[in-house]
Amino acid sequence: MTKTIEKSISIIGLGPFSQFFIPFLKPYFKDISAWNRSNKLDEALALDIKYVSLKEALSKEIIILSTSVSYFEEMLKNHFLDINPNALVFDVASVKLKPVEMMHKYLPSTCEIIATHPLFGPQSGKNGIKDKKIVVCPVRTSKLDCVIDFFKNELELNVLIKTPDEHDREMAYVQGLTHFIARAVSGLNIQPSDQKTDAYQALLEIKKLLGGDNYELFLAIQNDNPYAKQVRIDFIKKLHELNLNLK
Repeated sequence: MTKTIEKSISIIGLGPFSQFFIPFLKPYFKDISAWNRSNKLDEALALDIKYVSLKEALSKEIIILSTSVSYFEEMLKNHFLDINPNALVFDVASVKLKPVEMMHKYLPSTCEIIATHPLFGPQSGKNGIKDKKIVVCPVRTSKLDCVIDFFKNELELNVLIKTPDEHDREMAYVQGLTHFIARAVSGLNIQPSDQKTDAYQALLEIKKLLGGDNYELFLAIQNDNPYAKQVRIDFIKKLHELNLNLK
């Protein structure tokens, strides 16, 4: 039997990931609200959730920050007084050091903070999220065990506990490098072939899975992870070295 969580929850940012993920939360939360910088009332109505002002969204007991990292500081700094001082705040950004730094800086000291990175999205989770991975970075919380229990036993996710630094160091390769390659491959306009090998098929799959990702997400993965630039530099250097050895 699904257990109802008697707490209000809001999602700040109603982009593709939020629209994908909200249906997985709906069986557990009866009071779900959302706000977005551009008007997305129709999307909220389609999801059967409340569309509210930013002030009201920031007053909820659980707040999920699902807006772009580039907007984090502006929003938190300018709306500090509207944030529920007793809220449990999550973020779902693809990088962790920068958003955690900003949440530390601008959220009331009484807020609890858990940084997360769901390692799935509308494409990879289109057939469900069971056994998909989610990174959890405890920042300032007494509710970690309850949150992990919810992720594991209700959403059936595979929970990985990391520090923000561990997350970004690893994701510079896992996500930064793969998205960089996918974006480049998409630019080459490679096509299916009846001569394809398994390796070529893998390249096509990377293009299909990642090449069409939102460009804002791509920029965040590359620019907001402090370790991503060096990985790109090392990769390009290796390509150059390989090319120099060829005729």
